[in-house]
Amino acid sequence: MLRSLLNLHDALTRLTFWLAVAAVFYLTAVTGFEVVGRYVFRTPTDWAPDSSAVAFAYITFLAAPMLTWRSGHAAMTVVTDTAPPSVALWLTRISLIVAALTCGLCGYYGAVETARQIKQGVTMITVTPIPKWTVTGVIVYGLVSMALYFLRQFAATFARNPIPNDGDAAWNGTFS
Repeated sequence: MLRSLLNLHDALTRLTFWLAVAAVFYLTAVTGFEVVGRYVFRTPTDWAPDSSAVAFAYITFLAAPMLTWRSGHAAMTVVTDTAPPSVALWLTRISLIVAALTCGLCGYYGAVETARQIKQGVTMITVTPIPKWTVTGVIVYGLVSMALYFLRQFAATFARNPIPNDGDAAWNGTFS
């Protein structure tokens, strides 16, 4: 059962990463369209800047879980790289738990805020009326998914070979 849930989480992460890629293409096309419309035809759009701002949030928070899963997130490893292996292991565990708790807590508060925005029909302060929950909901997804990957990586540190090696599956969010 747990393996199925982990596989589902990974599949959702792959899907949302490709949605982030699509948002990059959308952002590129809309920006190009807006530049041509504004400077060539002198007819700027109202919706392009607004939807571009939303696309930036989608790109960030739909791609972040993939980066966390693959340990591609920013990390300052100078201390753990120079520490003895047993110390490095515990420092890694502590940082993974702190990261999981931070993302999880922010995700929780974001979910509460998203529910409020849905209930009250809050829209972004833009020319184009965009429901705010469409952005905060994506942020919540990204944060909660990242928290789960940090927890999975933490759990993987208790495997038989907890010291990470290049390409070690346990350190990219999977249990082998």
